[in-house]
Amino acid sequence: MGEDVITNVIDFLDRIRKEDVVNIKFRKKDGSVRVMKCTLNFERIPKPDHPKSVDLPKILKLISKSKILHVYDLDKMGWRSVPFETTDWLETPKMKYFVKK
Repeated sequence: MGEDVITNVIDFLDRIRKEDVVNIKFRKKDGSVRVMKCTLNFERIPKPDHPKSVDLPKILKLISKSKILHVYDLDKMGWRSVPFETTDWLETPKMKYFVKK
């Protein structure tokens, strides 16, 4: 498996979007460490969990201002927030990307 670096939240989002499933390691607000298996691939997300609408300006504001992404957690089967600022790495089947802020 190769290694690479992601330095900004947009590249991080783009990498998740391009992959089928990724693992992300980050620290939660309470300080605990979590590794989440997640996706943005709607073919893997149950139809009842698809968003009813998409407010793109709101999503972009959240991403650019607070650097928080919403992804679908495949283990807990629900949408979860990922704080880019406390993310250590993102892993795909072929590559591990370390996050440098």
